[in-house]
Amino acid sequence: MASLLSWIFSRASATSLAVHDNEPSILYNQIIREGSEHHFAGRLAELLTNSGNAWPPKATHAETWPSPLRKYNIVYQRIAPFLPVRESSLDDAENRRLIDKTRALIRALLEEEIPIPAVCETLEECSRYDNDTMPMSGWLGFYSCLASLRHAYRWGVLPVVREAQNEKSLQFPRELDIPWPYIQRRVGITSPGGSLSSNSYYNLDARREIVYSITSGMGEEHNRTELWNGLLFVEVEDKALPMYRHISQAAHFLEIEDYPSTISTLEIANEELKVAFKHFYDNMNDYNLVPSLWLPYCQGFQGWTLEGINGVSGGQNILIRTLDSFLGIRPWPTEEEEALHLPLAQRNWLNCLRNFDIRAVAQKKGNEEVIKQLDHMVTQLRLWRMGHMRRMQRYQVHRPERNKMTAGKSLVQDDSVQTSDESVMVNHLKQMLSRIVHT
Repeated sequence: MASLLSWIFSRASATSLAVHDNEPSILYNQIIREGSEHHFAGRLAELLTNSGNAWPPKATHAETWPSPLRKYNIVYQRIAPFLPVRESSLDDAENRRLIDKTRALIRALLEEEIPIPAVCETLEECSRYDNDTMPMSGWLGFYSCLASLRHAYRWGVLPVVREAQNEKSLQFPRELDIPWPYIQRRVGITSPGGSLSSNSYYNLDARREIVYSITSGMGEEHNRTELWNGLLFVEVEDKALPMYRHISQAAHFLEIEDYPSTISTLEIANEELKVAFKHFYDNMNDYNLVPSLWLPYCQGFQGWTLEGINGVSGGQNILIRTLDSFLGIRPWPTEEEEALHLPLAQRNWLNCLRNFDIRAVAQKKGNEEVIKQLDHMVTQLRLWRMGHMRRMQRYQVHRPERNKMTAGKSLVQDDSVQTSDESVMVNHLKQMLSRIVHT
């Protein structure tokens, strides 16, 4: 398997220069300009304009927010050093005291810093679509900050411990509850917690450094693992954007029965996909993501579990969902499930591809070369999932202070079935591999 993946991804290097000969600003302008040409391009252009006029998304942080909202950044930076501990206690009573102490600190700082009347007035003003007080990039950064605060309050200590996991519900401070519906409406999500977008895509500054860190005061390995836990998703999206443009074009060309253009565009998209997968494959390594640190200091914080709602999952990344949607790989998440964590613009892009169902259209039209190019893309996706499943097995570590959990699937109830936290994730990947591909 390793040799097969290496052979496939090594072929991507020869095409990298051709794929990335455009500066991001040039590519962005191309996508925006093409947005009026057909509905696939229109949805892709909307994805960019609703992501801070960029892809990967570009969030801006406290310096771009109205003054009352900047206080939230101050609160997070003050509580961040109190979240991680070097050694977790196995004493539930001790952990309860630590959780309660951290939550009390967060409440005290929120009460001290946050002017609720001014926050409400500001959010009402910023929520008007004819108001440019806070650009969309600022909303995304504010979403990241509030999500980080809510997850910090949710867990109270990092690594997460079973004493917090066993909670079924939790009352949040009003300073964290009042702004949340404004964020949900503006971004288009329904979850009470964060998402891959808020905790990864939007949690980097212009230098691609973490803004709301959860390993503050820890060692360099902790910091690097936290950074790459988000940066890897962001950089892969950077590599994938040219492919998004070409698959939207391919769908349009097939729709108007321009078969030569469909085939040539899919050929380019397949090469661009190799570049994106190779970047992921090369950078998901033990140096960037230290196996012994990833689960306790990165994965756990992304969970939620309250009231049966799941937390952040790597499966929320847009590259893989775009491929599943474009290639008709079912079943897809329900609209209700996807609305929890995926912003509206991301869902609109995916649904546009799903509604067209290019493989079904190609089968109906009977163009064998188009089908061949699409099948090649399916093969790449299957091989990536197989390789990812093998890689993730290295991150299966036992943590005695916590119940078995995956961030995206909450708690594991049946201890007799699973032997470690991330074996659940590996089993999920196996299910992805075995799904029926619609043809």
